[in-house]
Amino acid sequence: MGNWFSKLTAQRQSDNRQSDRISVVDTLPFQIENSSDLISADRLHVVRQFRKYVENQLKILQLSLNANSVVLFWSGPLAEQLTVYAFSSEYEGLVNGTFPDGSGVLGLLKSRNQIDLVPYTPHSPNIPYHGVRSSVGSFLARSLSCGEADQRKAGNYGILCVDRSATDEWTISEQTLIVLTADQVLNNLLLSRDLLFTDVERQTLQLAFDGLRTLNSALGMDSVYKAARKALGLIIDTDLFAISLIHDHHHELCYITGDTSRSVLNHKYVLDDSLVGQVVKYRRTLPETNSHAGRAPIINGLRLFDGYKSILVVPLLQEDSPVTGVLIIAAKIEDLVTRNCRSMIEMIAAQVAIKIDLAQSHEQIQQMAITDPLTGIANRRAFQRGFTAMYERARRREGQFSLIICDIDLFKRVNDTYGHPFGDHVIQQVANQFNEVVRVGDLAARIGGEEFAILLEDTGLSGALDVAERLRGKVENLSLFSQGEVVLVTISLGVAAYPQDMDSQEKLFNFADQALYHAKESGRNRSVCWRDIK
Repeated sequence: MGNWFSKLTAQRQSDNRQSDRISVVDTLPFQIENSSDLISADRLHVVRQFRKYVENQLKILQLSLNANSVVLFWSGPLAEQLTVYAFSSEYEGLVNGTFPDGSGVLGLLKSRNQIDLVPYTPHSPNIPYHGVRSSVGSFLARSLSCGEADQRKAGNYGILCVDRSATDEWTISEQTLIVLTADQVLNNLLLSRDLLFTDVERQTLQLAFDGLRTLNSALGMDSVYKAARKALGLIIDTDLFAISLIHDHHHELCYITGDTSRSVLNHKYVLDDSLVGQVVKYRRTLPETNSHAGRAPIINGLRLFDGYKSILVVPLLQEDSPVTGVLIIAAKIEDLVTRNCRSMIEMIAAQVAIKIDLAQSHEQIQQMAITDPLTGIANRRAFQRGFTAMYERARRREGQFSLIICDIDLFKRVNDTYGHPFGDHVIQQVANQFNEVVRVGDLAARIGGEEFAILLEDTGLSGALDVAERLRGKVENLSLFSQGEVVLVTISLGVAAYPQDMDSQEKLFNFADQALYHAKESGRNRSVCWRDIK
């Protein structure tokens, strides 16, 4: 159901450039009848009822004219084909199928709206739906169109054919009856087409709103990306979907799905001389058509989009605000995105822009909630969560981790002597040293005024002691000055490891804290392991 709109409006786009009524059917309802996957069973029943209506109209015309056959052709999926859509005939050998446009007598309609052959002789062009020569005395065919000069080139057109045994000329009354029947079939066809198309549009809009509801429930950035993909997937089937966020003069691919390598993610790409750059500059969806034939690449330095025949880059923007990112849609088929489909994509893109802004704010708030504002490292809340998570992982995997607790020696004296602003500066400088000794996956946190903690994943006691000593040495070698006076700062550290020292989370913290206390009592500026003081 996700590609209803793109399938049902693939032809409508080119027709709508001049008029909503240039095309006779825009694939509806003739060409949709055998595509039951596109519409519901109720709507398919309506389409088939329409065929029955046309057959009845042809039967009435046949009886009124005492005709042998009345046949309605309609162009097939290809403009060069004609298919028998409905007929009423006394001729049992009527060929009900598809023929090349221009077959036999139908070729005479290439440059005319109506033809009549009276009498129809053995030397006349053959009638396609008659397999063999039959007793036809006169023949008339009329094009069904909306009055365009060259409807045949548009690909959607019909031909109403009438043949009879009599060789009399077609009277004005008979021709009028044929014209009225053709017009009635055509008008009902247009009405049926528009009603059915409106219903499909309504259902597609409902799908889009369903997608927006999913989008509105997303909070984090990754959930917003996935919800955006799901919302667009209800409207259009694509082979590639990507979101790239704008940063000054470059952009960064943050999310991508499809037949491509994820190695392109989280890289900086220059905006200049690219289609993405043009979208950002002009604040509009590009290219104007479905395909990108320009010299500028979609993304500088990437041949990611080679082989895709439909490309669309949609800006993520809110009213007069700068463009914050782009949606990139690509497909391997041509003419995937119709005009109305494009508008719906832009509507969703506007919501995606809002949700990304909210998600970024949400993540900033979340980060602030677990970040110490003075030092920029994790706070006590983040430490407690990380401690529990690391303990549970180590317990499940029968692994190990270590805990270091440390604080600044004689910090109260520093505050009393040099003032609290300088004390804050000391805390910041000490915290800066943590970033140089902890690895990705480890956690450094400020858990009190001048007290810090480090969690070391998959690290035993000896490894933790090495980290503690490196950190102690860095702090000892800090060059801190207050009003030209050198201020020496040191730290003391207590180390405990799981499961060597204790297999309880609470006791492990207490043991590391006792080791810290022992370090201070034995002279400060040193690292002490719990195991060494037992």
